[in-house]
Amino acid sequence: MKLEGGFLPEDIRKVAELFGVELEYLDGRQQVHRATMETLLPVLQALDPSFHAESNFHQEAKRLLWEQWERVLEPVLVYFPQNREALAFSLKLPIQDRSLTGLVLDCHFTDERGRRRSFQRKGSACVVQDEVCIEGRRYVQINVQLPYKPAIGYYHLDVRARLGEHQWEDASLVVAAPTRCYAPSSSRKRWGIGLQLYGVRSNENWGVGDFGDLRKIIQVAGRTWKADTIGLQPLHAPTPGLASPYSPSSRLFWNPLYLDLTKVGEWKSSPVLKRRTQSRKFKQWLNIVRESPLVAYEQIWPQKFSMLQSLYRQFRRTEFKPLTRRGRAFCRFLDDSGEALERFCLFQVLHEKFHGKPWREWPQGFQHPQSKAVKNFQSRQVTRIQFFAYVQWLCELQLKDLDHVAQRAGLSLGLYYDLPVGIHPDGADAWVFQDQLAQGMTSGAPPDSFNLLGQNWGLLSPSPLLLRRQGYQFWRETLRRNMRHARVLRIDHALGLFRMFWVPEGKTGKDGIYVRTYVDEILAILALESVRHKVVVVGEDLGTVTPAIRQKLEGVGLLSYRLLLFERQEGGAFQKPKRYPAQALVAATTHDLPTMSGYWAGRDMEVKELANLYPHQDDLRRDSQERVLDRTRLWEALLSQGLVSGKCPERLSMKEIQAVYRYLAGTPSQLLMLQIEDALLELETPNLPGAPDSAYPSWRIKLTPLLDVWLQSPEVRQLAQAIQSARRRSIHHGSRL
Repeated sequence: MKLEGGFLPEDIRKVAELFGVELEYLDGRQQVHRATMETLLPVLQALDPSFHAESNFHQEAKRLLWEQWERVLEPVLVYFPQNREALAFSLKLPIQDRSLTGLVLDCHFTDERGRRRSFQRKGSACVVQDEVCIEGRRYVQINVQLPYKPAIGYYHLDVRARLGEHQWEDASLVVAAPTRCYAPSSSRKRWGIGLQLYGVRSNENWGVGDFGDLRKIIQVAGRTWKADTIGLQPLHAPTPGLASPYSPSSRLFWNPLYLDLTKVGEWKSSPVLKRRTQSRKFKQWLNIVRESPLVAYEQIWPQKFSMLQSLYRQFRRTEFKPLTRRGRAFCRFLDDSGEALERFCLFQVLHEKFHGKPWREWPQGFQHPQSKAVKNFQSRQVTRIQFFAYVQWLCELQLKDLDHVAQRAGLSLGLYYDLPVGIHPDGADAWVFQDQLAQGMTSGAPPDSFNLLGQNWGLLSPSPLLLRRQGYQFWRETLRRNMRHARVLRIDHALGLFRMFWVPEGKTGKDGIYVRTYVDEILAILALESVRHKVVVVGEDLGTVTPAIRQKLEGVGLLSYRLLLFERQEGGAFQKPKRYPAQALVAATTHDLPTMSGYWAGRDMEVKELANLYPHQDDLRRDSQERVLDRTRLWEALLSQGLVSGKCPERLSMKEIQAVYRYLAGTPSQLLMLQIEDALLELETPNLPGAPDSAYPSWRIKLTPLLDVWLQSPEVRQLAQAIQSARRRSIHHGSRL
């Protein structure tokens, strides 16, 4: 193994350990990397702004240790009601008497409805767990047990400790969580369709797939194809100028580009919109964007945005000012959404004011949401802020309606949403929640055989320490909003629940460092929100995920994410269906990999060569040879299951695609996803990681056939029937879904 990095002093190693920084890691090429001072210091500063890089590290380590013991309660406590044990917690106090004589504890629990319960404990009933002496001052850690078994939910715990004339107070968030995420009672195996909504081509949308198209897909998929779910790419508010749904401005709010404007209540009553949409100019524009093989975001969004402004003006005149039933419903939405929506909309207005500049380039007084300048600006922009809230309300109404449509159509798992791993530094969440984020750091992945320099995704991640101090406000709000209308939620890059690979801004993945999270607290909140909303959770556990991490995810009830192209036996043969795990989602490929037809034809290698993604000609030759071998391996796997016969073909037909998905349908895995690109024999993949826009139009490619054509296609229907039949026949093993 190759060893990289330099020697670090013992004191700085202690500081890093206290912060949860991993000073060594093994990359995808089995090379060991060690942190250097150059990359470690900015990481420590991002974790805790109070860290002083120029100070004496010995003193800094002592300060951090002292702060750990100076806090009476941990910021977050986890309790599992299912264990049926009384609630217990630890607290730390600077007292000399180990017998705890005279110590009195007043404990107050407040639930989410404001109801309060109080308990008192004497020191004689507590147990000393640990003690330490720092700079001559003695601290003890004691265990406190209360006769209280709270139900699942969030509680505010206040503790006041009294000993003679001394008194200490502290508070903590108590997460009373189920031990596992939600799972439906039925044990039958299920399947669904993966879809990039923007790529749907139809004669009804405005050049980009929308919620009207999705409604039609849901109805056919549920009633005719007997599918259980429709999986969607992230639908979140986009970062201006970026097409990728995995680099959102916000993970809490929605992309209005997908709105079906013709279904908005104010559409038919607006004479302005009626004139505009019936004009010759608009119809010509509509024909151009519909016929385009790529989504013309730059043309479509300004048109939709202009229409939304007209709809809002109509709404204010006819619904909001007279406060009709619809106007009152909007007011309730504003009240229920609270500060998070208000600040998101405020960001949108400020983004307009400063002509689209990144918020870190705004005048200093506007760079924090709680500044005096921002509050003064907000008071003068009520109507414009309300416009952006109206747009989000429309998104909520249509997403809620789609959830109902899915249930009526028989989709037992409704809609399947996707939660990106991070947020864009220039976006709304980065501005609103900046006090909980790691400033100056972006997330990425370590080097591997595909990316020798590693990856820098350019996305922000929460700081484990700052997030925890805020009671995981950002994480809880993110989960609640994403689970509101979904029945399945995929967590992109589930490794990030355990540790994030941080890369200093402007550096490559080779300069990154792993930072650990408080994973038990994060998973407890995930399980709580999952059970509350009755949402199945999928953890995308591809890449450098250890067996221990997969075991932990399985224990909390997340479905593993298994891809045919990656599931191999020793020696490279494709894994047999019976060897797939039961608690898993299985698919042939995903949006970041070639479609099955593209994989078979080597289309991804052609594009990579055109994009100059092969540093050496030998790399292309090696990939081509490996692909020929893999095609043979996959054909042999299909032959072994009696799904095909004859010689390995040069190109895939629907017959072979059906064999591939029947192969996967025979696994014990609880959920199978069919990528719609495979059902339509598409060659182009939605995304080619690493390729610049000039070389490949990632996140813009439309499906070839029109929506109505493939919804009525006998071949697609037969593929769906084959999957459904194979799912019923295969024997289910393992935990239920």
